[in-house]
Amino acid sequence: MQQALLSQLQLILKKLDLQPGDRLPPERELAKALKVTRNSLRRLLHMLEGRGLVDIKKGSGTYLKAGVSSLANFPLSDDKITASTKLLTDQLESAYLFFHIMVELAALRITKSQLEELQERNVALSRSIFSEDPQKVWMESLSFFRTIAIATNNTFMVNIMDVICSVDMASFKHFFEINQGQQEQLFGDHVNILHALRERNCNKAKLVTQKYVMHLSQILESQEGIVSAAILKDQLTEAE
Repeated sequence: MQQALLSQLQLILKKLDLQPGDRLPPERELAKALKVTRNSLRRLLHMLEGRGLVDIKKGSGTYLKAGVSSLANFPLSDDKITASTKLLTDQLESAYLFFHIMVELAALRITKSQLEELQERNVALSRSIFSEDPQKVWMESLSFFRTIAIATNNTFMVNIMDVICSVDMASFKHFFEINQGQQEQLFGDHVNILHALRERNCNKAKLVTQKYVMHLSQILESQEGIVSAAILKDQLTEAE
């Protein structure tokens, strides 16, 4: 029932050409279009919010946080916690398996102007830390890695990166809850990745990028008790 409703919602939003950040139509209009009660619609929207796909703002409306195509990628179940947890572990597992490949390729192809842009992104990231707004920190980190994806000069690499990051990485919402050492570690990871790209050192790029995702996984486990995917858990155990 919920999955069929989600498919109908996806079709409606696709026709409206809504993008991440756009507001969904009012509940009354959506419920009428879907031929369901407003309570049924609200249950669906809250399930999507639990997966990080939409943002419900009281008195303002519901906003997309991921592309419309992403809505169909996450099967719904009544077990909100289990599904949401799987989404987070799947995301970090995918980042661990893919990001280092992307950064390695960028090390071979990145241009001087793109290296300068990455430096600017790092400066913007350091400034965002003083904002005490975890969303700003996440967006600057996302911009950093998207610049790297573009530097691969491979459209599919950019698209895969966008899919993995179509949902906010939960580790960043805890950025100002972790200790200063962990904050400096994450920022240092960005710096180390930039240095590896400047040196065009593919092996170094691979190692520092994998460490970065491992650090994100450690934060999520310590703050939310979410156990890492098996491949990441094995790497964390070896690192210890």
